[in-house]
Amino acid sequence: MKAQQKKERQSMLSAMLLLPFALSVLLAQLILSRFSDSLLSLSDSAHTLSLLLVLCPPFILSHSQCLPTYVRLRLPTLFSFLSPLLLSSLSFSLTLGSLGRFVHPHHPHRPVLMFAAGVLGLGFNAVFIAATGAWQETCLNLTGETKRRWLLILRLLAFLTPSCLLLASSLTLHLTDTDSPVLHYIDPALCLVSIAILVTSVYSSMYENMCILLQAVPSCSDLCGLKKDLEILCGPEGHHDLHVWALAPGHGVASLHIHCSGPEAYQVFLEQAQILFKRHGLSLVTVQPEFGAPGHCNLACGPSCTQHLCCDSQVLEEKVIVPTNPLP
Repeated sequence: MKAQQKKERQSMLSAMLLLPFALSVLLAQLILSRFSDSLLSLSDSAHTLSLLLVLCPPFILSHSQCLPTYVRLRLPTLFSFLSPLLLSSLSFSLTLGSLGRFVHPHHPHRPVLMFAAGVLGLGFNAVFIAATGAWQETCLNLTGETKRRWLLILRLLAFLTPSCLLLASSLTLHLTDTDSPVLHYIDPALCLVSIAILVTSVYSSMYENMCILLQAVPSCSDLCGLKKDLEILCGPEGHHDLHVWALAPGHGVASLHIHCSGPEAYQVFLEQAQILFKRHGLSLVTVQPEFGAPGHCNLACGPSCTQHLCCDSQVLEEKVIVPTNPLP
């Protein structure tokens, strides 16, 4: 627990230091892209803006200690969903701008400014990767699932690709003849390549966080297998109202109702259920006990509460309501 709290404090400190740096880099990239008239430079600034949103939750949480635990867990997920969503919308606008450049072609000017923007973006992305631990996460998952491994490598390459393409484009414009008509299409073509890589790399993250916000069943949980294990543990009719969702990535939770003969049986089931749910990737489980045998009344409160009932249960079962004016 202490190691996790120390890691969270380090993450908040890194985000608070990176946030003003990211704002400065974004402002500089926008100015340089404006003066150089480069769509590729503008796509790099859009990527910087998406990373800026990822840095906002630690800054907000560090200045809002009174937020409930549920909100503190959900806030990074919300911004992790908004970041690729904003990047996708900006990429659509840049795609239209790039297609317009093919209709009315002209090459960017001032390649030196493009080169400066590329160096600035490459430096910021390298610092972001080192500060947030993205490189360590990729290395740790290299032996994991093949699909997830390639998505992580693609995400890591997407950090560096826009800036590298911008550097290559600026050097090409600086070292070749600017009157060549081919140079008119380099910037929009590379911009489309950059957009394709960025959108592809963030799609899995956007989909995962969207499912978490919609409280879908986590992909790592086998719901059918969980139900079978619960039937073995407490019988087919021993549980109901099973709900499985995730508060944050890697933080799956579940809740269910069970029928128990008494408090001792409930404690035994709770200990076994915690082990069972952890085996299915669910770190937190809430179990609502219902004492007594399954039936119309699952809460055996004893004769002392009979006088507090509004009517007899046997009367309720036998009572038939017949409408006085039945419909034709």
